Amino acid sequence: MKKLKKHIEQFPLLIAAVVISLSLLVIMQYCWLNKSKDLIASQFEQKVNMALGNALTRINDNYELDLEVADFSRCGLEENCKYVEIDKGELSDFPLSAFDREVSCAMSCYGMSQDYSIDLLDDNINPIVTMDNLLCSPYTASKESKDKAHILSISLTPKKTYLFHNMKYMIASMMAVFLILAFVLFWILRSLIKQKNITENNIDFFNNTAHELKTPLTNISLASKLLAKNNDGAKREKYLDIIQSENSKLTDQIERVLYLSKMENGEYTLKEERISINDLITDVVDNLKMIIESEQGQVNVKLLDNDTHIIGDKFHLGNVFKNLIDNSLKYCDKDPVINISLTEDSYGIKMTFEDNGIGISKKDQEHIFQKFQRVNTGDVRQAKGFGIGLSYVKTVIEMHKGIIKVLSDLNKGSQFELYIPTK
Repeated sequence: MKKLKKHIEQFPLLIAAVVISLSLLVIMQYCWLNKSKDLIASQFEQKVNMALGNALTRINDNYELDLEVADFSRCGLEENCKYVEIDKGELSDFPLSAFDREVSCAMSCYGMSQDYSIDLLDDNINPIVTMDNLLCSPYTASKESKDKAHILSISLTPKKTYLFHNMKYMIASMMAVFLILAFVLFWILRSLIKQKNITENNIDFFNNTAHELKTPLTNISLASKLLAKNNDGAKREKYLDIIQSENSKLTDQIERVLYLSKMENGEYTLKEERISINDLITDVVDNLKMIIESEQGQVNVKLLDNDTHIIGDKFHLGNVFKNLIDNSLKYCDKDPVINISLTEDSYGIKMTFEDNGIGISKKDQEHIFQKFQRVNTGDVRQAKGFGIGLSYVKTVIEMHKGIIKVLSDLNKGSQFELYIPTK
């Protein structure tokens, strides 16, 4: 038990470790992606420079020119542009269309399927004419610009577009890996949280079980000792009643646990028979009459006008009704008043169990039908039980293809509604 509690206490550390691991994974992926981006950007620059250099070499060889990629360090130049300076004597004879073909061919050879445009700029980096206009009508330098150098601007597709195009699968795979890992870790954490809740419930269950089994056994032991010492016939009868009563309680608790376990594991099948709901409710209330009177309680029953029958397990349905009435008696801080009403429609029977007890908070209503759960409200926490009563009730009703729901507010009583189909 101590080991289980220790593992539960370490659970927040496990969540922190998972969060830190995912954070480190994101950081490592970002660093790797950044390095890859720098490498691809460097390759982009190298390929562009080599392609333009190759194109200029062919132009220079074929037309006896001396052109090269210019390294301008002026402000205002775009990062995604390359520049070729043309002297004033070369401008009139410059084979622009041939240059365009050579650039396109060289870019393709280096695997650069990049769109580009060529513009003619003046010495102040101001556009004079575009490639489309140059191809349609050759450019003639004006008198003012004849003595000035000109610049060819080769505008490439922005580097960011090239980087994204070459890295999109890398980014997609990284995101997929992260999402898969995050999902797996989330699923593991969810399973661990579930296991943690089960472990905590089991700890409570074992504590409650030890208490529930210890109390009747102590009473039986004490009554047996007194019975052995005392020869008074009246007292002997009293002690025998105590032994039988406590033994009956102990047997009921153990059988309830065993029945619930078998039902949830699918090992138990209903012993179906034709049952009169009116008779069954009446029998359960009559059997509990002594307990109700001892609690100074009152049970008001409104039966069906017609003696409607259903097909079900009489023993377990009787236990369901007994559990609901027993809970209303236990979880009440005044004289209990329980109202039971039955109504029917063409599809089934609705049974309402309403009491004036302490009520159930909205938070507790979320898990009262789970195993080993008990309402934790004031001194009523001392009420006896394993915390499996309502879980047992829900399991039995669902095995009869019915539904159960609770309506309750603190200090305003509780209302359990059961619906069991008749067809």
